[in-house]
This record gives sequence, C-alpha cells and structure tokens, in this order.
Amino acid sequence: MTPARCPPPKPSPPRNTFTKPFIRPKPAPATIPRAWSWRTFRRGDSTSVAGGLAGVYRGLKDGDSTNANKNEAKFLERVDPAVHFDFGTKAPAVGSRDEQFKITWTGSLLVPDTGEYDFRVTTPNGVRVYVNAPANGSEKNALIDLWVSSAMLRSGHGQAFLLGGRSYPLKVEFFKYKDKTASIKLEWRPPGGAWTVIPAENLSPVVSASVDVVSVPLPPDDASMGYERGVSVSREWTEAVAKGGLQAAALLAPRLHEYAGTTPTAPDRAEKLKAFTWRFAQLAYRRPLTAEQQADLTKLFGPAVTPEVATKRAILHVLSSPYFLYPATGPQDDYAVAARLALALWDSLPDETLLQAAAKGALKTPAQVRAQAQRMQKNPRAKAKLRDFLHHWLHVEEGAEIAKDQAAYPGFDPGVVMDLRTSLDLFTEGVVWSEASDYRQLLLSDTILMNERLAKFYGQPLPAGHGFRPVKMDAEQRAGVLTHPYLLATFSYTKSTSPIHRGVFLSRNILGRMLKPPPMAIAFMDDKFDPSFTMREKVTELTAKPACQSCHITINPLGFSFERFDAVGRVRETDNAKPVNTVSEYIASDGTVLTLRGARDVALHAAESEAGQTGFVRNLFQAMVKQPTTAYSPELLAQLTERFRRDQYHVRNLAVEVAVVAALQK
Repeated sequence: MTPARCPPPKPSPPRNTFTKPFIRPKPAPATIPRAWSWRTFRRGDSTSVAGGLAGVYRGLKDGDSTNANKNEAKFLERVDPAVHFDFGTKAPAVGSRDEQFKITWTGSLLVPDTGEYDFRVTTPNGVRVYVNAPANGSEKNALIDLWVSSAMLRSGHGQAFLLGGRSYPLKVEFFKYKDKTASIKLEWRPPGGAWTVIPAENLSPVVSASVDVVSVPLPPDDASMGYERGVSVSREWTEAVAKGGLQAAALLAPRLHEYAGTTPTAPDRAEKLKAFTWRFAQLAYRRPLTAEQQADLTKLFGPAVTPEVATKRAILHVLSSPYFLYPATGPQDDYAVAARLALALWDSLPDETLLQAAAKGALKTPAQVRAQAQRMQKNPRAKAKLRDFLHHWLHVEEGAEIAKDQAAYPGFDPGVVMDLRTSLDLFTEGVVWSEASDYRQLLLSDTILMNERLAKFYGQPLPAGHGFRPVKMDAEQRAGVLTHPYLLATFSYTKSTSPIHRGVFLSRNILGRMLKPPPMAIAFMDDKFDPSFTMREKVTELTAKPACQSCHITINPLGFSFERFDAVGRVRETDNAKPVNTVSEYIASDGTVLTLRGARDVALHAAESEAGQTGFVRNLFQAMVKQPTTAYSPELLAQLTERFRRDQYHVRNLAVEVAVVAALQK
C-alpha cells in the first residue's frame, strides 16, 4: 500500500521565528496567575522539611477501669511516614488499653502541582481530616468528618483546590472506642493521577499556616508560541479577574480584624483596617504607594459605610487595579526589578526581603540581583516552577490519560501510570536539585526509580528499603528521561509503539530542531499494512514519498532507535516475530551523518549537541519569562548557552541567570 499523504507528527505548538533584518519584539506584561494565595500577601511560604506527620498517641493505662477522656495519657510521640495502619485488636502503644485510644497526626501537606486534589480516608473507627484549616478552627472546618464510628469499614471523601509549591496545614484526628479492630488509610488523588497513600515526601511534621486560595479559573492563555505567554486579555478574562477579587474579599472577610491586629469593638479599628488596606496594596502593587494611590484608598473609608465594608471594597479595588494586574506599570526602578525577579522565579509577588533590598536601592547590578535569585531559589515556589518547566519540556501532561490494551499489556493500569509519573518526577527533580544539577544526567543516567508495583511490572529486582528506590538498568540501553517508561508509553499507541511520535518529540524537545507542519493530516491505520510488517516497516512505507521525507528523514531514524522498547517501555528483542532493528543513518543539524544503533546513541548525541543544548536553554527561558530571548537581545540565547556550557550544564544556575536577565530588562 502506498499512502496518498504523509502522516503528521504529533501536534506541537510552533516555535517563534523572526526574519532579518532583526526586529526586537517588545516584552509584554505578564498577567495574574490562575489562582492567588493570601499567604503571598501575608508573609510568604514556610519551607517545610518532608518526612511524614507528627503523631501523638494517647490512651487509658492498663488497669484503669474508667473510660474518662481526662484520664488518657500520652504513650507515644513519633513521626509517621504515612497514615496507613492496621492495628488489629491491639493498641499501638505498649501499656495502653486495647479497647480505647486516640491518635492525632499534625503537620503539613507539601503540594507539587496546582489543581483539584481528592482526599479519601478509610477506617471502621472515628476520624476527622483537616486540610488547610485555620489553626483556631473547629470540627466544622474538617474536610472529612467520620467522627461517629460504625464498626464497619467505610470511606469518607473530600476535595480541595491547592496551589503547587505551597505547604498546607494537615491534621488527622483518629479514635477507637470499643470497636473490635482499628485501622486507618489516608489517600489522595493528585490532579490527573490515581489514588495512592499520601507518601512521606509530600508530608512534613512542621505545621504551616493556612492559605486562603482564590480558585476562580482564568480563560486559557495564548500558547501559540509553544509556551503560555501571559498576555491574553479579553472580556472573559476581565470577568474572571472581577470574580477572583470578590472571592478574595469574601475569603478575607471573616479574619480581617485578625490580619489588621484589631477587634470588632476596638475604638481604633477603622485606622487599623485602613493601615491594613495600605499594606495589602503595597504588597499587591509591589512598591510603596504614591500619594494618589493612598488618596484613592482613603476615599473608600467614608462615613456612609463601616470600616469592614470599606476594607472589602478596597481589596476588590486593589485586585482589579492595573498596578496589580500589569507588573510593567509604574517606574522602572529597583521595585520593578524585584517584581520581575519574583515573577521569573516564583510566578508571584516579591517577599519582604526582596522589597527591603529594593527600598535600599540594592537591586541595580547583576551581582546584587543574582544574590537575591540564589536565595529565592530555595523557596518551594521556585521548585514548583522548575517542575512545571520539566513537565512542559517532557510533555508530561500528555501522558495523564495513558491507556493500553489490556490484552496486549495486562497489568498496565492507572496505578502503574501514576507510579511512573511519580518516578519520572522524582528522577528529574533529583538531578536538577542535586549539587551538580547536570543537564546531561537527565539524558544519560542509567537509573530508574521504582517501587514494588513498578519493579514487579517491569521485572526488576528492587533494593531493600521503602518507597521509590533507584534501580540500575542496562547502561547500554537505558538513557535518562529518554527511555523512562512514562515517556515511552506516552509516545506510543494503545497496542504498539509509535516511532513517529517518539521521533517528533526527540527532534523538537531534545535536539532543538525545527519541523515543518505536515502537508496534510492522515490517520495511522494499522490494519492497512501487510500483517507481517514490523512497526519500522510500516512507518518506512507510510513515509516513503518525497514530500514526507523532508521531515521524516529526521524523525524516522530517531524513532527507530527506540524500537527496542515496547508501548509500555519494556525491553523487547522482537516485533511481530522479527528481530528488532534499531540501526539508522541520521543527519545531524550541522550536516554530520551519524550511525545510531539505539536509544543510548541518541542520548549521547543529544547531550553533546549544540542545537540540543541551545534548545534546552530556549525552552527554560520561555517557560520562566513567558517571552522569547529575542525580545531582549538577538545575542542573548547564544550568550546564555555559552554560560551554560562554562558552568558545566548546571540547570539551577541557568535558571538564576535567566531570572537575572529578566529582572534587569529595561
């Protein structure tokens, strides 16, 4: 069969191109994020140490015949890596009566990604779960309330919208009273994920402050350049901003007096609330208020309204102001540098330390800004932003709905997919946040992180320990993220591999090459080929026409190099009863002809490729700044790439340099 048209590579947003003579596009102002956090205005994020929740175990002493709660004694204090226990008929602490005890776990939930999180607790006993509840709250603030035990195993559910890179207070109250057995399992389902026990790496025994999260979604942003630009303004966007301001005012209203340091009956509450409003506006506007801005806010505190109503109106006024929505508005001074630096690293507002540096005029030189950027990179929000970049670079979200034919790949279920995504995240973050932070190790490592479920599915021996552990793979075959099963499964069909999808991803995202749009889209119909064909033979026939070869001369050799891995990322030796052929001739971007014998050769070439390194720098810059490098200088991309090489391909240092460039832009 000879097709009429060549098949399309997997759709990918086109990259920005410019014609000569060079025209410098003006950097556009960024707009507000999808959700706002009141903790940002209040005092910044606390940095919590992962490891589990602090558990306090109480009960009645053996021999105590009373059932009075006042006689309960503390038997045990420890940090538990997860809330997942089956105590059976016994008390968890020696010396405690078996029929009656209670446990309180406290700490923080460390959230990696922004979105809706589902929570589930399963127990036959009494339990309440609090997520992001105020410290002085009551049982009414419980996300899940199963306080009346049933003696039968049952589950309670709750949902919360949470922002990535933040920590949220988490408390679990659990008790047993004359039930036959005691057990508890606390699970979550992250956005796009599967149910799993909340792991230790997402728990901390340190209690964070609660966060008032505005969850009004903004319309989809412009991503036509290959990244979200943060410049789309429409009627729908304006309406969403207004709704967000109203929701923020409503969230803050019950605690206005607490935030302002006053009480509802204090004679000076009007002045305290006015001072709070000014402080709120200063943080939102990222600089001290002008006399005109102070006057505008003061007008809202007229005799016709109460100070509380005036404060809520002021909050809405501030959050609808162009001084908040458009960071480029205002003088181009040290405060503007601080605002751009916070956006580049955190997608948020400057913290108190950064504002103090701006007030002192200490953000004028690259060295001064670099020192602040290095400090800010230790904040969880910086880690969340780099995580978002890695997801974008590797098209992680495309794998959220991975599904495979169960007859062909039994056992490859949503749980395996969730574990694979966790494995990929742990690997990439482990490399990026290591001391070396070496980009090349993202491509060349022969280690995959696995837990029991993944080790069983992929037939790998698992080292002793708990959770995800590094498993050393065959260094001749495995190559970092390129051969991670999550990506191999993402760029495959439900029953078979897809060299075209894999090749397009490698060309654009790993090797930094440009691909033309296909002449016309055409579906890959597996049943139209000779039934004895391998996937390589099918793709070769499908893309044989000269019109197809202009792109597929690049795509196919890369995709064929990965044919030793099946549609779920397992190593195979045959395809359709024929030996797998992974050898191809590949023409590099500089015209050099390379012989690729497998995935490892592609990874070695990518790690050394100037085009691949430049592409990585370009992608990171666009993800952090929401602008092309050409908006700043025609030479900037080459300058950043050269610095990246001199710095031994240190990813975090590259992110700092990108932030410095963005912050000092005039």
